This record gives sequence, structure tokens and C-alpha cells, in this order.
Amino acid sequence: MKTDQSVYITAPTVNPWLSLAVILLAPLITVIDIFIVNISAPAIKAYFHSTDAALELVIASYLLGYAVFLITGSRTGDYLGKKKVFIAGLAAFTITSAMCGFAGSMDMLIISRLLQGMAAAFTVPQTITLIQLNFHSPADRDKAYGLYGISLGTGATIGQFLGGYFISSHLITDGWRLIFLVNLPVGIIAMILAWYFVQESEQNKSTRFDVPGIVLLTLALSLLIYPIIQGSELGWPLWTIGMLITAFILLVVFVGYQYRLGKQQRDPLVPMELFRIRSFNTGILSVLFFFGVNTSYIFTVSIYFQNGFHISPFTAGKYFVLQTISYLLASLWSIKNAVRFRIRLLQVACLLMIISFIGQLILFWGDEITPWEIIPCLIIYGSGSGLLMPSLLKVAMWDIPASKAGAASGVYSTIQQIASALGVSVLGGIFLYLARTSGNYYMAYKVALYCMMGYLLVVIWMLNRVKR
Repeated sequence: MKTDQSVYITAPTVNPWLSLAVILLAPLITVIDIFIVNISAPAIKAYFHSTDAALELVIASYLLGYAVFLITGSRTGDYLGKKKVFIAGLAAFTITSAMCGFAGSMDMLIISRLLQGMAAAFTVPQTITLIQLNFHSPADRDKAYGLYGISLGTGATIGQFLGGYFISSHLITDGWRLIFLVNLPVGIIAMILAWYFVQESEQNKSTRFDVPGIVLLTLALSLLIYPIIQGSELGWPLWTIGMLITAFILLVVFVGYQYRLGKQQRDPLVPMELFRIRSFNTGILSVLFFFGVNTSYIFTVSIYFQNGFHISPFTAGKYFVLQTISYLLASLWSIKNAVRFRIRLLQVACLLMIISFIGQLILFWGDEITPWEIIPCLIIYGSGSGLLMPSLLKVAMWDIPASKAGAASGVYSTIQQIASALGVSVLGGIFLYLARTSGNYYMAYKVALYCMMGYLLVVIWMLNRVKR
């Protein structure tokens, strides 16, 4: 089976389900590293005496590096072989995790997080494409994609729990460093397993790298995300507005350049013909708004629990275990029943998340809160996201031909990470700004939840456009 760059796996010699178990370690640990910082954020801010903007950059820089180099990472896998790049990416991720763990300043931590995100970008795209190549049966491929979605959601909440545990355990003086150093043994084990249980794909040395496209996209996203984060902190000086305008101009130039390369058949970074496929467009736009909500929600609720209700990091982390259990159960049920209920199931999932937010608006106020007020809201949210997340990838990939699988998976993953970075920057920024200026965490959280519900209504509307 071929990808967009004519890279394929011949006769499989490794059980594809065993190989899947190994390659899913990559999205699991890279997503854990997005969310493990959320619950550790107050401790990191206090240790470095940093600003809210710097704290957002610790998360957004990782997502930015991740987003910009995902497609390049996928192309590198085509050129050198998926297995080689997968293992090399894991090695780089392990090294940059150590750099984060031993960072001596906030600036060093932000730079290390950017490099860590870039390492993840060369690892995760191999996972999605290897699923497309290893599983020829549509039913098996759908199950594999569902398990991929489960790994994303599971990683998000495991990250929350581990972050709380390491901060509260006092295993070392600066407990927040363990949230990064834990990746060292995990990364080494994942590399060893991949060496033995992941089959190499054939190489295509004709692959060309769109270096100008990479530069344009990097500049555009950096000039978009950085001023959004710094603007609210500094009162929106003129230079932040200028950077935003420049970012939009560069994005327009990037799209035009990609379209021209495609017309000339010169391997653009983003093949624009993918956006002629309606199901792909719907899936991508749904991903843009859903992950904007999901990432920012976990970021804001983690800070709200600790700063608004003065809940310890470990206790807050334990609450998210219940959210994970409901997520896993809903995901498993969704994988088996998604075909039966189709798009309506995904829309119901969005409504469940909105119901959770309404419950939080009613219950999450005052100076104290009980577990019986927290737990139902988290379980309902976990159930909704569990029904939705595993199926979004399937929606986007429904009508993608095998020859475009690599390109489509790269674009999907890029949009997912951009959405997460923008979610933290915009929705998380609104929450932090209002909390900082008013001192009222409930009011700030309430406004953020209203914005998130608006995002989910857009997802419901987008999914209604799917014709299947």
C-alpha cells in the first residue's frame, strides 16, 4: 500500500497489532508531555517567579514546534524509512526531555520545550502513516485509528495525574523537574521495543523538502501565537498588532505558494488538493475547534482547582483519573458503535461536554468545593470527549485515498497541534488575564467556559455538513 510519496510496507513480518501497541507509545508520551505541564504550571511559575505569559509559552512553544515540523517529519519518514525516523525521533525526544528537566531558567525551559516539540513532530506522524500501511482492512484500520484516539485522550489525563503526583511526592527538591525526567526511561524502553517490533517501510529518495514552506509556516505561526500570549500581558502594544497582521499576510503567502507548488507538481508542504475533499475539510475544521477546547479546558481547570479552590496538585490529578476512566469506556464503546450512530454520535458527544460545562458554571464557585460536585462534571466531560476524539480522525480520513494518506495525516496532526496552541493562547489567555486583573477566578473561569461552549457549537454545526 502506497503513501503520497510511494512509500510502502511489503509483506508484513510483524503482527500489526503488536506493532501498533509499540508505535502508540509515541503519541501517548508526547501527549502526556503536553498535559503533564498543566497541573505543574503553578509550581513552575512559582519556582522561576515568572509571568503568566511565560507560563503559556512553556506549553505553546512545545505545541508550536510540534505543529510546524509535523509534515516535514512525515516526509523525512518517507525519505529515510518510517522505523528509522520513529526511533530517531524518540531519541531526540528523550534528550530534549532531559534538557527541560535540567533547565536553569524560564527562557531555557521555553527553548527546550520548543525543541522537544520538534522531536515529537518527527515521531508521531510515523504512527498515523504506519497504521494506514499496516492495516489493509477498513474495519481493522478503523479500530486502529480508534485506539490511536484513545491513546491521545489517555495521555492527556495520565499527564495530569503524573504532574500532580510528582509535584506533591517530594521525591526530589524541585518536583516539577520529574515531569520531564520521567521520559528518559520510557523513551529508552520505547526505542528498544520499536527496534524489534516495528517493521521498516521502503524508502523514497525522490522525496523533496519544501524548505521555503517550512520557513513561511514557522514565521507565520510564531508571529501569530507569540503576540496573542504577550498581548494580554502587556496591554496590546502596537508591535503585537503589527506581528498579528504580518502573520496573516504570511499565511496568505504560504497558501498561495503551496497552491503554486502543487500546480507545478513539486511536493508542497501542504498539498492543497486535499481540501477539495469535503469530509477532510469537515474533519479538519472540527479538529481545529475541538482541540482548541480540549487543551485549553484542561489547562484552565487545572489552574482553577489549585488557585481558585486551593486543591493540592496530587488531589487535583486524582480527580482526572475518573475523567480518564469515563473517557476510555466511552472511547471503547464509540469504536464499536460509531458506524451504527454515525455523525449524530459525535454531535451528542459535543452536547455532553456542553452539559458538563453548564454543570461547572452552576457548581464551581465560592471558596470551597466537594468531590461530589467535581466528579460528575469530569465524568460527563470525559464521556463526551471519549465519544468524539477517536472518531474525528476517521471523519477526516474517510475519503482519503491510500496515495494521500501520509500527506493527509501530516496535515491533520499539524492542525491538531495548531488548534491546541491557539486554544491555550486564546482561551487560556482569556482565563489568565481575567483572573489576574480581577482576582476573581470564578468569573474568569465562567467566561472561558462560555467561549468553549461556543467552540463546541461550531463543531456540532460543522459535523452536520457531513454527508454519509
